[in-house]
Amino acid sequence: MQLLLRPGRTPDRCRLTGFGRVRASLPLPPHGRSIRHRDMLPCDAGSTTWNHGRIPTGAPTDMDKLKILDASFLYAETPNTPMNIAAVQHFELPPGREDGFFDDLKAYIDARVHLIPFMTKRLQATPFGMDHPVWVQDDRFDIDYHVQRTRVPGPGTQSQLEQTVARLHETPLDRSRPLWQYWLIEGLESGHVAWYTKYHHACIDGMAGQAIIDILFSDAPEIPAIPAPTMLEAETAPGMLSLLWDATLNASTQPVRTARSLPSLARTAWSLGRRALNRDEAGLGALGQRAPKTRFNVAVGPYRSFAFGSLPLSGLKAVGKPHGCKANDVFMAVCAGALARHLDERGELPSRPLIAGAPVSQRVAEDKSMSNQVSMLLTSLETHIVDPVTRMLAIRDSANVGKAVVAELAAAGGFDNLSLPGLPTAFQNVMSVADRLRLGDFLPMPLNVVISNVPGPRRPVFLNRARMLTHYPVSIPAHGTALNITLQSYQDRMDFSITACLDALPDANLLRDAMYDAWAELQRAAGVDPVPALEPDPSAPTEVASIRAA
Repeated sequence: MQLLLRPGRTPDRCRLTGFGRVRASLPLPPHGRSIRHRDMLPCDAGSTTWNHGRIPTGAPTDMDKLKILDASFLYAETPNTPMNIAAVQHFELPPGREDGFFDDLKAYIDARVHLIPFMTKRLQATPFGMDHPVWVQDDRFDIDYHVQRTRVPGPGTQSQLEQTVARLHETPLDRSRPLWQYWLIEGLESGHVAWYTKYHHACIDGMAGQAIIDILFSDAPEIPAIPAPTMLEAETAPGMLSLLWDATLNASTQPVRTARSLPSLARTAWSLGRRALNRDEAGLGALGQRAPKTRFNVAVGPYRSFAFGSLPLSGLKAVGKPHGCKANDVFMAVCAGALARHLDERGELPSRPLIAGAPVSQRVAEDKSMSNQVSMLLTSLETHIVDPVTRMLAIRDSANVGKAVVAELAAAGGFDNLSLPGLPTAFQNVMSVADRLRLGDFLPMPLNVVISNVPGPRRPVFLNRARMLTHYPVSIPAHGTALNITLQSYQDRMDFSITACLDALPDANLLRDAMYDAWAELQRAAGVDPVPALEPDPSAPTEVASIRAA
């Protein structure tokens, strides 16, 4: 048995990224940088790798290959659409830990990355685009590249933090390395620090991101013991012939896999057809409606705008419960009211209701695998309805129909392992052409905005003895849907964020304020005692703001 020790750090910390060679210690990539399309290749074709005191196991025939849904986020990425998903959290540092906290935190992460396999692996392409990329160990893993720090300009306001996060989030990840990066953001006027964690969407979905919190965070300030890395017999990464042979075997069995899926696909098509024609039911719901054209349904550019806010979970439940609505229905109604107000103030509110796409997890209970297992539910936001409560009830009904449609589509299944020779190259070429021609400005879209809800920890959590105070998501605007609103729960907080193309929505903070106004309006219409929005950066997790409470 050959044991491989962890490689030493290279003295030269300059690393090749999507923006050329930059020092890993640079605080932020500048606006106005030049992005080269050749830096957006599907992945790096490397050679034999090992990393972090761990020996990769498994013969080339047992390759850790991306599935079609995971790989699609690689293929869909262009210079204008980095497929980054992230979170930004406020932390309260332990007393007396301010000076050395970053170095301790970096060592804390460094000691635990072996617990999450993709965090020490990079992607290796299959030659000629014959199949999806495979994960291989990164032989030059450098924690100094993956965990960095920056500082917001003084005085460190919420707006300055939002701008800093927007600049970090619009930066594509370097595909020659493991596809993640963490940034400690200092200089906040509250005295807290912010922790920005970025992953490529090919690695995880929202639920897998929460599973990472369960691995890296603790339920108490005390630092838990670390499970030791497993030392296994060394194996080489797959070579070109192994990759081609595996791709050939995969392609030869694809017709069999497809044939096995045809019966369930036929049953699903028959069921949806009956639903669409049945006048006694609501048909296909929002799936059968046409989304109107708005300022958000355009091709996106390379820059992002970002704003965050927070609402109380107990308040959302108090509004929804008397009407048979869940907290997510209430939040959808808040988003609908804000979007209607925002567009109406600009004379752009369409007569037809806006359509929201809501990602839905397809995971079974306790599934915490690092992958994507989601589908998309379409819901009418009923923005043509003036009364907030009536609008909320209509949104609930539309969402219920959408859930039934998604359940029927999920029954088809069978295409998780879809693989066709040349698919990676063809997919990326199509997305590249669409990006250059800005087809998102012209092509009709089935939805206007993405609104997502990801459940987070209901308990207080700690990272390297620092207490997490907030849990804001940062998501993906894409061509044709330049606006993404995502909600993430933490204890009694419902922390939400607005991530948008800067050209389509330069004033994300105004939409956030419109959401606060819509929340107050919905409470008044529902006849409940008004509960104010929560403090975006609290000095204690339960402190609330007086903003728009009336």
